[in-house]
Amino acid sequence: MRPILLVGGSPRVSIDAVRFISVAASGATALQVKDCLSHQGLPADLLLGIDASPLAAAQRYVDREGLESALKHWITVNPTGVVVMSAAVNDYRVAQVMIENSNGQTVVPVGAKLPSRAGAVTIRLEPASKLIEQLRSWGLSGSIVGFKYEARDTVLASAEALRRRVDATVVVANSLCGQMQALVDERGPQRFPDRSALVEALGARLAALARR
Repeated sequence: MRPILLVGGSPRVSIDAVRFISVAASGATALQVKDCLSHQGLPADLLLGIDASPLAAAQRYVDREGLESALKHWITVNPTGVVVMSAAVNDYRVAQVMIENSNGQTVVPVGAKLPSRAGAVTIRLEPASKLIEQLRSWGLSGSIVGFKYEARDTVLASAEALRRRVDATVVVANSLCGQMQALVDERGPQRFPDRSALVEALGARLAALARR
C-alpha cells in the first residue's frame, strides 16, 4: 500500500517581524479527500497551514520554509508515496519593504518591525519558485496530484500544461467561477457537475493509486 500525503492551507509570507500576508485557504479540500479515503478504509497523512481548519488533527506548517521542510522529510521516508498538493502555495515572495518619510523612502531591514506610525508602506514582491516543480528533485518517484485554479476558459489547458511539466498523474482543474470542476490526466479532462462529485472521483483515483 502506497502512503498518501494531503497538503492543504497556505503558507504565511512575512512582511515584517509581526505581519504577514497569506491566501484565504481553509484546507477544506484536503479534509474532504481524507474523509473520502477514510470511508474506503485508507489512511492518509494530513499537512495543513497553521491558519487552516484549526480544529483538524494535522501536522502543521507556518511558512514556505516550513512547508518545504515537511515535504522533504515525508518524501525521504515515503519516496514512492502519493503527494496531493491542494495547498495554495504563494507564487510571490517579499523582496523588499519600504516606508515613506520626509527624506524619501527607507528600506525596512529583514526581521525588523514596521514603525507603528510610519508613512505609506510599499511592499515589493518578486516571483517565487514553484514548489510542486521541486517534488521530483527531492526524490519523489510516486504520484503527484496537482491543482489548478483560474479562469474557466483557460483552466483545462493550464491543468494539462502543469500535468506535463511536473509529471503529475492527475491535476484537479477548478475555475474561479466554480462552474468548471474536472480531473485532467493523460486521457484528457473528465468533468463533474459539482464539487462533491469531483472529490468523490478524486478519492477513488487516490485509492487506486494507493493500492497499485
